[in-house]
Amino acid sequence: MGPMSKQFVVQAFALAIVATSSAAWSQPSGPAAEVSVLKTDDARIRARASADVGALSRIYGQDYVLITAEGDVRSREDQLGELGKGRLRFAPLVPMERRVRLYGRTALVTSRDPAGIVRDGRQIGGDLRMTRVYVWRDGRWQLVAAQATRLTQH
Repeated sequence: MGPMSKQFVVQAFALAIVATSSAAWSQPSGPAAEVSVLKTDDARIRARASADVGALSRIYGQDYVLITAEGDVRSREDQLGELGKGRLRFAPLVPMERRVRLYGRTALVTSRDPAGIVRDGRQIGGDLRMTRVYVWRDGRWQLVAAQATRLTQH
């Protein structure tokens, strides 16, 4: 193999690596995008129930903010810190009426979550309507905002 052939093989190999790695970082589209958002949302639910702060650290964006059903504003650090110390606990849940809407690199997930949540020994969960905002960053969906509204019986 001559010098030109070797250079071609090296360049082709480098291009294949770049194409493969960029494909892994590219945002899914069409029905695959909705599926990938739901997979991330399901991973979030599992991680909360098992107090897996490492997994949640990857799912929650650095700028994550939660507005609770009581109207409190909580940061990523608030949630992860209390979960890691056992002050905040989540029961496993199965979201109902979950819907995903995609807007480019942003996904809006709405659901009804019968949530068992305990903070400092006090039940704060209940029948909640949730809105979650995910953005596509660094090759994955990251949760950046969530808001809970408690349903009351009329």
